[in-house]
Amino acid sequence: MIENWKGILFILVFILFIITKNILFAASTLVLMIWLVASEVGTGAKKHGWRHEAIDTLISIIFILILWFGLQFILNTPAPVSGIVSCSMLPSLARGDMVVVQGSGINAYEIEMSAEEFDKINNYDSLIEYEENQFPVKGSIYSYCAQNKDPICNYFYYSPEKFVERKGGLVFHYSVCKMKYDDGKIINEPCVVSVEYSGKNYPINLSHDTIVYIPEKGTYFSYIGDIIHRAYFKINANGTEYYLAKGDNNPILDIQMYDYNYKIGNLPAKEIHGKQILGVPYLGYLKLFLSGFFEEYPQCKTNLIYDYVK
Repeated sequence: MIENWKGILFILVFILFIITKNILFAASTLVLMIWLVASEVGTGAKKHGWRHEAIDTLISIIFILILWFGLQFILNTPAPVSGIVSCSMLPSLARGDMVVVQGSGINAYEIEMSAEEFDKINNYDSLIEYEENQFPVKGSIYSYCAQNKDPICNYFYYSPEKFVERKGGLVFHYSVCKMKYDDGKIINEPCVVSVEYSGKNYPINLSHDTIVYIPEKGTYFSYIGDIIHRAYFKINANGTEYYLAKGDNNPILDIQMYDYNYKIGNLPAKEIHGKQILGVPYLGYLKLFLSGFFEEYPQCKTNLIYDYVK
């Protein structure tokens, strides 16, 4: 058995990280976790010998694999559990939460598109319209103004409802949301409040399922890993399903995000693991630490407020 003081030290350091969100405590938690496992193996080898310890370790690995493959079968998904990396789903899900995933039907707005229509949204290009003016951007007017100094952006921040953004047959409508900070400060923030398609308006809906999807290789989100966001649209394009998603704490949809430094954005999601059926606080941190995601994001101190959303 591991000495009690080592386990207590691990718990204390992990609690300190939860309280402070300090990166040093995060790294220390990972080091202590590895140390605890190594100590357990070393202690077992001294008492029973390395051969016995190797057999015990192999049995533990086999048990974990059986449990993992069992969950895959029961929940009908290749990834039955996942950890929240960012704070884009606040307040419903926080960084470090663990989610249990089920590969079943997804609750979202459903629309039909032809292959030609889908091709027009399966790229980074958008057309911005305001008053009688038009100009193209990559991603969205929000992404453009967040990374570029342009006089039109002042107009966008103060009157986002006057801007219309078109991506193929999708029309994105903006308005003003509230961004609340941990210190109590509240500011206005431009945000997408609805998306129009074929003359029908689809407002932001926070009752849709939260999905786990695999971003397309080479896109911006692919460098983060699996994405856990709320489904917005389920698109049927010639018999193939695609998903458009949005983080609850993000002012725009995933396909509207674009990084002008790296010249990459996001595309509609084709591969999904399923939907969230359960969230467990803090347990996801262990996976994040093993993956090297120690640092907290500035977004973790904010919360986007839609006063009029379901």
